[in-house]
Amino acid sequence: MSVMEFLGLAQTYFPYILRGAVVTLELTAMTLIGSVVLGLLTAMARMSQSGLLRAIAGVYIELIRATPALLQLFIIYFGLTSFNIRLDPFSAAVLALSLIGGAYSAEIFRAGIDAVDRGQYEAARSLGMPAQLAMRRIILPQAAVLILPPFTNFVIAMVKDTSLALTIAVPEIMYRSYDAASQSFRSLEIYVMAGVIYLAICLPLSQLARALERRRAPR
Repeated sequence: MSVMEFLGLAQTYFPYILRGAVVTLELTAMTLIGSVVLGLLTAMARMSQSGLLRAIAGVYIELIRATPALLQLFIIYFGLTSFNIRLDPFSAAVLALSLIGGAYSAEIFRAGIDAVDRGQYEAARSLGMPAQLAMRRIILPQAAVLILPPFTNFVIAMVKDTSLALTIAVPEIMYRSYDAASQSFRSLEIYVMAGVIYLAICLPLSQLARALERRRAPR
């Protein structure tokens, strides 16, 4: 294919694929909100003094990490219909990816909290500060700084994982790319366009992660 032919193809299909990027970003944003909330709750459960909460959190994390993400998406979208629970494709993708992200982000949060010097928590408690207040005001702000680089990498992974929603007809980047490739019979060129869009989204995040890691590096 000549350059002029590629430009003509891009003029026809690139705007169509680019509209899928809006859906991808919406899906990523909704998924991240769910992942952060679920991840924090799970991390707190993993570190609680209750054996039952630790066990529940541990089972959840291992169950998610030991099974394919696509399987979990299919269970949410197709499997829940057995209980007369029918979700639209976008909602099913948000729920499934949030469950997946919650398990992985929980370990990121737990590692960040563990990295904060335990003596600071003990000092706050010795001054009479309640445990929840000490966690919220002393530990979590410091842990948030420590987890920024790995969490940024987690966000990049979530952007790419939204492509799984193609399988349940969410019109994100890969769904529209597949549709465009089927219409044009130009698979390589179409998927290159999709790759360019993913690069435009993920490369700035990758640069941010590296910058944060350099700032944390000892001088």
